[in-house]
Amino acid sequence: MATIAPTTSQSKLAIRKAADSIKPVYVTMSSFTGKSNSAKKAVALDPTVFDHPIRRDILHLCVVHHLDSLRQGTASTKTRAEVAGSRRKIRPQKGTGRARLGDRQSPMLRGGGVAFGPKPRDFSTKLNRKVIQMGMRVALTMKLREQRLGVLQRINWWSHKTATLNSRLSGLGWRTGTLFVTGESEVPARMRLASKNLRGIECRTVADLVVYDIVKWRRVILDLAAVDALERALGKGLLGISDSERVVSDVTHSSVEEVEPSA
Repeated sequence: MATIAPTTSQSKLAIRKAADSIKPVYVTMSSFTGKSNSAKKAVALDPTVFDHPIRRDILHLCVVHHLDSLRQGTASTKTRAEVAGSRRKIRPQKGTGRARLGDRQSPMLRGGGVAFGPKPRDFSTKLNRKVIQMGMRVALTMKLREQRLGVLQRINWWSHKTATLNSRLSGLGWRTGTLFVTGESEVPARMRLASKNLRGIECRTVADLVVYDIVKWRRVILDLAAVDALERALGKGLLGISDSERVVSDVTHSSVEEVEPSA
């Protein structure tokens, strides 16, 4: 039985209905100035990016794919053809009463070649782009549900001194295992200088972010530019959140879930 393809108007209506049924996910905005100020505002997030069904198998594929790409693959041993030395036969084939031996490059002898040893190779594996994108959505969703995902207005610090940033992060409970992600082209200079000597603190741009980073770090802090960039790259475009709708001041609204990244 032949099927009738939906018309353009029917497709647009279906997309509109799907968009109307999608509601934003809210997370309490964090701040370097302290939790008292951050509790006054919330950030609206696209649920197609930050509320994805959990797929641990997809996370495993993405992590293995990334770790495979990091392997150097430079291990190398010499075969019997590559070991230096004379190729003469060590002793006659018969008459000595001992085992048969060829040259000194034999893998059976000390100093000889290696049979089936490692050779330089490429360990990287292929993974479809859409699988990697799904892995990013799953990783962000898991961090949000674990209350280990925070959002800042902007990832910046007023001083390049490490001691000042260390004191503030310790006060917020972010001193160890925290990854800061910015949507700007590069990490702000003062933030980069202040954090580069702190163990357990890392700053990245969205362009350098991979699924393994989100899984590895205990806590992930995004700025608003990073949220916009991730939603543009990973979202389905059904819920267009404008800049004016991104930050909500009234956190007492029933749809707002106050989430602070836990220590």
